[in-house]
Amino acid sequence: MLNRLANTFKRSMFIQTHATPNPNALKFTPSLQLIPKNVPTVEVSNIKDALLKSDLAFKLLSIDDKRISSVLLGSDFITVVKTPQADDWSILKPQIFSVLTEHLAMGQPALKADYIQKVAETDPLDEDAEMSEYDEIVMLIKELIQTRIRPAILEDGGDVVYMGFDLESGTVTLKLIGACKSCGSSEVTLKNGIEEMLRYYIDEVKLVEQ
Repeated sequence: MLNRLANTFKRSMFIQTHATPNPNALKFTPSLQLIPKNVPTVEVSNIKDALLKSDLAFKLLSIDDKRISSVLLGSDFITVVKTPQADDWSILKPQIFSVLTEHLAMGQPALKADYIQKVAETDPLDEDAEMSEYDEIVMLIKELIQTRIRPAILEDGGDVVYMGFDLESGTVTLKLIGACKSCGSSEVTLKNGIEEMLRYYIDEVKLVEQ
């Protein structure tokens, strides 16, 4: 009975593949939600990290010894990044499809339940607390990243993570992950896209760095 249900799910599940600006990264979009929308995208770049966060990422990283460098899990997509020395996608892609289909067809989650719980238990910002000038600037930076910057980067199979802001120098520190991390055009995206937008809307921002 379980096998019949799994086979039916496999036939009904559809996984699309999308090229990204990074030739070493492919974006896969299954026809189902992978992680809750309130959970940030999760990048897994080694087996130890996968053991804590995602059995699916563990399987993908294990496809070919050290040929897959990272896996980015979003609410409705998975970006797999291979090393430049890895086999052509024509060889790796069928293996990735097999892992994705088998894992999802069995109803197994993309992220471990205890990891999702840990993220959910993170204390939110106290909205009633009085904010300093620094807090207000950081809130504006995060809002612009979330509403104006992340959608375009997610479309390309990557994501951007806010790491910090130095008020004295006006420097915003960000981390590009997924397809964007090792993409040759990442510096152009950072400087000509993200930096220009943040500087335009927020006078205190002078520089954006990884």
